[in-house]
Amino acid sequence: MRIQYIAHATFTLDLNDGRRIIIDPYLGMSFQGRFNYPPYSTHADFAVITHDHLDHNYLGDLTNIPVVVRNRWHDDSLDIRTVTVFHDKFGGTKFGGTVGMKIIEADGIRLCHMGDCGEILSDAQIASLGTIDILLIPVGGFYTIDGDEAADLAMRIHAKTTIPCHYITPRCALVLEGPERFLAHFNDFQKLKSSTVSAECLPAGVVWMPSLY
Repeated sequence: MRIQYIAHATFTLDLNDGRRIIIDPYLGMSFQGRFNYPPYSTHADFAVITHDHLDHNYLGDLTNIPVVVRNRWHDDSLDIRTVTVFHDKFGGTKFGGTVGMKIIEADGIRLCHMGDCGEILSDAQIASLGTIDILLIPVGGFYTIDGDEAADLAMRIHAKTTIPCHYITPRCALVLEGPERFLAHFNDFQKLKSSTVSAECLPAGVVWMPSLY
């Protein structure tokens, strides 16, 4: 499996069998210019959606019609399931209800994309995730957990590799903070020159910071 960080909360996974998954594709140049990422056009066999906000669910730039997975998918070499959490700390009343965090298993890798998780997970919720190889976690706060909360959750989930996402950049002026508060909790984070790596070769026990933005 190869994993590529596109922008914001959008990632692609290229599986060893040739299929491509896009997770939480965004609508570029949206939110009255505050979300200034360019449109991302690609072919995807699966579009995995954590929740229906335009920075997470836009399919219009894809070059084909993929299988859209909002809840569950299973075949001989791919398993996708959902763990539901609230978008905020107020029972989902502030930012639109629930988020379907996704557990994706393929090529011997178990990945969790937390979407716009806004609540602090209980021990039971963390146990329901199982053992995670790669954790994709929002760290920007306001709409989601913030950097300190994300760091605490990352330590409790204890994935082999953790990748922060959903934070402010020069192209994103939404009400978010940068990744610095999250990263301050970790001495062992790495910043890679490329946004695309082999998931099998990601270093264990570290936070990986893609060096795109």
